[in-house]
Amino acid sequence: MESQAELTRALTVVAAVIRDGEDRVLLTRRPEGLHMGGLWEFPGGKVDDGEAPAAALVRELHEELDVEVVVGRPLTFAVHEEPGLRILLLFFAARIIAGEPEGREGQAIAWVETADLPSYPTPPADAELVRLLVGLAGLDADGSRDLPWK
Repeated sequence: MESQAELTRALTVVAAVIRDGEDRVLLTRRPEGLHMGGLWEFPGGKVDDGEAPAAALVRELHEELDVEVVVGRPLTFAVHEEPGLRILLLFFAARIIAGEPEGREGQAIAWVETADLPSYPTPPADAELVRLLVGLAGLDADGSRDLPWK
């Protein structure tokens, strides 16, 4: 009999936090019919076997959005688990150096103000980063100020 660990597929996924000149954050919407379709996410994708995470992010952003990027520092990570699947999601800062984002796989794109990020439904792993980014902007997830005496 196979153990649960043997039945669980493990993936490493990379995603980018890309800001524009107005300090808005780029989100893409997963196409309907895909796993977690219709949800908004930070753009990126799967890391291939033997591929460096930063290289995977450069490749995925070119394939999906037709942009060239410089990958910056790692920001945080998240782990998402569901039956038969474990995803390690690595979030990086990135900057577009060539091209304008265009959904090459039919996905919608949006430039979103940091304070508005919580209004975009995201997969659970991306939601953790949304809370982090909104918190860093001095706001709670509901958009209110984070006051120490609340």
